[in-house]
Amino acid sequence: PAHMNNRPGLAERLINEVRLQARLEHPNIVTAYEAGDDNGVLYLAMAYVRGESLEARIAKRGALSEEQALGMARKLACALAYAWNEHQLLHRDIKPANILLDTTDEPKLVDMGLAKSLMDRGDLTVPGTLLGSPNYMSPEQAECNKELDARSDIYSLGATLYHALTTRIPFGGSSMMETLRKQATESLPDPRTYNPILSEDCVKLLESMLAKKPEQRHSDWETLIADIDRVLAALPPLKKPPASGESV
Repeated sequence: PAHMNNRPGLAERLINEVRLQARLEHPNIVTAYEAGDDNGVLYLAMAYVRGESLEARIAKRGALSEEQALGMARKLACALAYAWNEHQLLHRDIKPANILLDTTDEPKLVDMGLAKSLMDRGDLTVPGTLLGSPNYMSPEQAECNKELDARSDIYSLGATLYHALTTRIPFGGSSMMETLRKQATESLPDPRTYNPILSEDCVKLLESMLAKKPEQRHSDWETLIADIDRVLAALPPLKKPPASGESV
């Protein structure tokens, strides 16, 4: 919208988004090409993806199968591992609306607008500003903790995987504050309540990815990807989920 051009720092943030995306070359990340100002209207040009968002797919067709959802999560984890390992880049807004599925159901991650390269000295973020989608963000990101690492994105991918498997948000509330309160204090609802055919191994994987404390999640993308492969092979994940009540 043209009126948003008057917001301080917005143009710089848009240009920063393009610069971040332009550095990334991965089949599961949508490439951004250009940004600018056209008679007062800020624009962003990116690669066209013929298809629909994961959010729209779930709304139209319901939950994905366990194999489909885990396969999608694995590809996205590999893309995010590449962004983190090569560029120290966090996405910070992983959610079904930011995942596009092309005509072959290949997932592609979009919207790096909230991402922040830890290698960049400049920071356009206003201190104390909550950036991201509360339904999917990690507890430490909700607390505006500046010391984030890949484990925060692992949490958001876990929330997205939970949604894809159950059509439900793990800690949904009627307001942002209620959502954040549930996220911080309540135990993860058993996904088998909404999808009874989920395997025990898949539930354990979700519990580890959505642990409230970063140290209780997978330490890096590589260990998560290895556990996704184990669950796909009908083996239990190596990462043990926190005991009941331990994360609260």
